[in-house]
Amino acid sequence: MTTKNRTIPNLMEKPLFPFWVEDRGLSFFLVFLVLVTIVVPMVHLSRYGRIGLGLMFALMLFSGTVASIRNRVLMYLIIALTVLEFTADLIVEFDPSFGHPGWDTALKISGLAILVVMTLRQTFRPGPVSVHRVMGGIAAYLLIGVTWAFGYKLLMEERPDAIHFQTFIGGIPTGEPSLLMYFSFSTLTSVGYGDAYPVHRIARSLATAEALIGQLYPAILIATLVGLSLQARASAGTGG
Repeated sequence: MTTKNRTIPNLMEKPLFPFWVEDRGLSFFLVFLVLVTIVVPMVHLSRYGRIGLGLMFALMLFSGTVASIRNRVLMYLIIALTVLEFTADLIVEFDPSFGHPGWDTALKISGLAILVVMTLRQTFRPGPVSVHRVMGGIAAYLLIGVTWAFGYKLLMEERPDAIHFQTFIGGIPTGEPSLLMYFSFSTLTSVGYGDAYPVHRIARSLATAEALIGQLYPAILIATLVGLSLQARASAGTGG
């Protein structure tokens, strides 16, 4: 009975993709995330551009899931959510009248939120600190910015005037991910150029929360990684 109970968790925690077992999976995920963050503002948002952006986003979720989640059940759940999210993108693209506006964005936010938590869990797990793990912490930081961008998008689908963008910003519709990604990372890094600011009370609350996270997260990340490094050295010294 005991042996059986021990075997089941081991199977559940066994990675589905052996290549990603080590921390290098976090590094590859960071590279993918940086590419998404940089490419999104440059994509011409025609129909095919939006479909390509949705596919890129789905691949980003998939790579992050494989890199940060070890539990197979949870991994299958996130992969299913990713497929559902991309399917929702296609449905909304070809038939905007189908379903309630914003349901595809809500699916993105759900997947991103889970991914943020699991990436942080993978980054801050006990053990020696490596370059790959530091990259995982950076990936979580970028994920927070992307998650907030889609949070703003969900709000603007209900309140198009929630965030004010100056008209000279390029003639891009204000609800497009490119502008919201720009606004999100400007808020997260506390870099304001004066060309966009929150107007609606919910947008202001979201922007305030994101700015606080942007200020506190780097300090918490550095302190935690230093603590883990010292703990690993102390454990190695005791063992020696």
